[in-house]
Amino acid sequence: MRTLGLFSLTSLVIGCAAQEPSADPNPFLGNMENDGKEDSAYLNPDGTEVEIDLEGDVAGQAYQLPDAPATIGQFAMTYFRKKGTMYIESLAEDATAKDRAEWLVGTTWYAQNKVPAGATLKHWRLRGLNTVLLFAASKNPKVGDSFTAPVPQKPFSVFKDAAKTCADDDDHIGLDESVYWYRWEPEQTSCKIPLQDLKVTISKTASKTTSTVYPEFDQLVADKKLTAVIMFGEIDDGPITENETGMRNMKRYSGWLAAAGYKSVTAPLGERFEKVVNGTTVQIDLYSPKVFSGLDDFSHFANFQKALTEHEIVAWDGHSMLGASDFWARPTYPGTYQIFLYGGCLGYEYYVKPILHGKGDSWAKLDIMSSVVEVSADANEFAAPAIAKIVWALDHGYRASWRNILLTVRTNVGDSTFGVSGVRDNCFTPTGSRCH
Repeated sequence: MRTLGLFSLTSLVIGCAAQEPSADPNPFLGNMENDGKEDSAYLNPDGTEVEIDLEGDVAGQAYQLPDAPATIGQFAMTYFRKKGTMYIESLAEDATAKDRAEWLVGTTWYAQNKVPAGATLKHWRLRGLNTVLLFAASKNPKVGDSFTAPVPQKPFSVFKDAAKTCADDDDHIGLDESVYWYRWEPEQTSCKIPLQDLKVTISKTASKTTSTVYPEFDQLVADKKLTAVIMFGEIDDGPITENETGMRNMKRYSGWLAAAGYKSVTAPLGERFEKVVNGTTVQIDLYSPKVFSGLDDFSHFANFQKALTEHEIVAWDGHSMLGASDFWARPTYPGTYQIFLYGGCLGYEYYVKPILHGKGDSWAKLDIMSSVVEVSADANEFAAPAIAKIVWALDHGYRASWRNILLTVRTNVGDSTFGVSGVRDNCFTPTGSRCH
């Protein structure tokens, strides 16, 4: 089973990203040897992926009800995320959300577009949402295992009904109806609005395989060149000065590359560093916040498009937009194999789907590494070790599986919140293709 994350919401509230440049050692000079542990099928050292079904009730105006399943799902997503065990794809703004909903009329389930005229809509379900389980929750999940999440009975008037009584105290995101799901805290004693226990059931588990999965190294180096770009978005508020966090992160990254023997060369955009590794030219471009500042930087969209069009590895280090930005759905994507290293918050929940859609809704030419939580690491902590490990593999028999890469990232980030989607059916191995 491959990951299909879906994205969310219409509010253009800035999400989150790391606030200070890291002081970690240079990963391009570090020891990238594998730890010797056997690889497994999954995409996260401490997690597994399953499919779940959501089922619950709703009360609201008739015109609001078609949006209810996706909206209520947002509250459940936040509840489980804050518990630190379950990370559900987000459905609130996905074009298929309404089509995927089913409603119970009498004793019969109907797809939303097949509901009989005049039927009263109350009980609904959404099926087949991809979800990451971490740590204890990931141990031997079984089809039929069920969980509950307290969610509002009336999801379209929570702010009006509850004010701040069911929200957390994270006031850096202003509280209103559109973002209440993100600040949802139903277990506070002050929360008195009518709630329901949303039923969450595991409906499918990932198939077990002993195959070790790798990046498609043969495709990456077929032309004797490996191209990567790291986009350092604006992190701080205010003007983009040389002391802005994103600018400082980029300067540190360029210093690491220079120390590791990469040569600075003329670049059509941003800064470019090159180094020949075992006959392959490794070309790494760095885009500063002045080149592309964030997922609302329409004035520099052409630079964003250039990054996606011209590079095999694309890393984003900046804010998410609480799932709202359509920047990942806008570009034209190349038909070649690419790896995306997504560093914005809740990348698994928000932005896997639009990138997948841009690549033709097929994982054949796509792998995406993303985080299931608010990212506390900058590109120097997640993208640098990932790319350094991939480059190391060029000179070490391509012995860097995706699990090896994720373990390297975990060591640098300090947790297992990054996983990778789209790799279960990758063909490459150091001893030949496993696809016949």
